[in-house]
Amino acid sequence: MVHRILTVVTEAPSSPAVGGERQGLRELDRVELLADVLADEGAPVPLGSVGTVVAIWAGGAAFEVEFTRPVDALATVDAGLLKVVSRDEPMERTGSSKAS
Repeated sequence: MVHRILTVVTEAPSSPAVGGERQGLRELDRVELLADVLADEGAPVPLGSVGTVVAIWAGGAAFEVEFTRPVDALATVDAGLLKVVSRDEPMERTGSSKAS
């Protein structure tokens, strides 16, 4: 039987590394697990799994991550167990796109 420990987050840890720099994770960042975790439904999600941040909890202390491989699951993951593998930068608006 798998037991799940509930962790109450009271303060945010230092931000995870991004390409060697210290930056916070953002929604829609692609992240990699640095340890095995349990999905919210209890399924194991193995070390090295890559997913997408879909929500930020407790000011960045934990993140809701959607995984599709090797398991299709959502997991609430401590910030210290994630590293950014890619980040989409927001597109800049350059004026009106209306045709004359």
